[in-house]
Amino acid sequence: MKITEVKTFLVETGRQNWLFVKVITDEGLYGWGEASVEGQNKATEQCIHKLAGRSVIGEDPRRIEYIWQKMYRHGFWKGGFIHMSAISGIDIALWDLAGKIYNVPTYMLLGGAVRDKIKTYSHAFTAEMAKEVIDMGFAGVKTGAGAVRGVYDPRPDTKALAKRLEEVRKIIGDEPLIMIDNHGKSSPIEAIKKMKAAQPFDIHFFEEAIPPENSRAFKQIRAACPDMTIATGERLFGRFDYREIVQEGVIDIAQPDVSHCGGITEIKKVASFIEPYHIKFAPHNPNGPVSSAANLHVCATVQGFDILEFASQSIYSRSDIITTKLNLKPKDGYFELPLGPGLGIDFDEKAFEKYPFSNKQYDPQFWPDGAVAEI
Repeated sequence: MKITEVKTFLVETGRQNWLFVKVITDEGLYGWGEASVEGQNKATEQCIHKLAGRSVIGEDPRRIEYIWQKMYRHGFWKGGFIHMSAISGIDIALWDLAGKIYNVPTYMLLGGAVRDKIKTYSHAFTAEMAKEVIDMGFAGVKTGAGAVRGVYDPRPDTKALAKRLEEVRKIIGDEPLIMIDNHGKSSPIEAIKKMKAAQPFDIHFFEEAIPPENSRAFKQIRAACPDMTIATGERLFGRFDYREIVQEGVIDIAQPDVSHCGGITEIKKVASFIEPYHIKFAPHNPNGPVSSAANLHVCATVQGFDILEFASQSIYSRSDIITTKLNLKPKDGYFELPLGPGLGIDFDEKAFEKYPFSNKQYDPQFWPDGAVAEI
């Protein structure tokens, strides 16, 4: 069996575009992957085709680790979000294909499930949205750490965060989980103020309190907020990027993204790497249905799994492109284990045409004096 073709598809979802990858063999079997990168899908798509021609086409698709190493090492410039996302899309497709070849769910090839169901949460920007998410069957909600404006000011953001959390907790009650995502927007002292403002509302974790570039800065927020669960990792690409922050002992939850960190092959290695440090595993997953399916299989097999993010609004709005019966509706806070073979997901490719690519970028953010702020 040989790989004969690698195709890519871009599907607009409103908030972003999904980038799907289809790896096809000479025996007619194929696998689906995803490499969605907000604002950089075209560059990632070109990288996928470059990797396909150099390292993938003509290979036996069952040699997943070998193909991964070729994609990663057979280029002097390696790493970073474009390269690693391109690798991820192809790698996920290979694991889907492997499950189809051996006629089993992909998680069976990853060592088998260690749990019977997958805990999950979705996003909410207001208290009313939070109630809708909980009513849909999710175990919790994640909200941003401040108001969304063109000009960034941490003081009203901190006050707005406390007010929103009070409203959310009041409307959803004490049992559902609340997560906070600061998107790396703050300096350490600003982040500490936000974390302390959030403390009374029983926060499950505080995500990307500061930018991920300086792992030692996490020591400052850890010392100031020892009782707050600190999460980060969506912008760390594989074990090499995680090494320093893990060994510093300053985070509680790692959040690798299967569509960016090197696919199923590498996210499993990250999960194994963090386990001896007693760091929990909660994948970053704001992307599409292939990423979500891949995460379900991975999370089923990781002992230190905590909870899985799920972009319910965009995925449910594009459910007409999905042709399989993969259950992406939670019940009582959990997804069922996916059914195989492979990832258990397939698409109507003609339906992709209803949602053509749209060039989307993040809204710019500035300080009051016009200097550039983190988005």
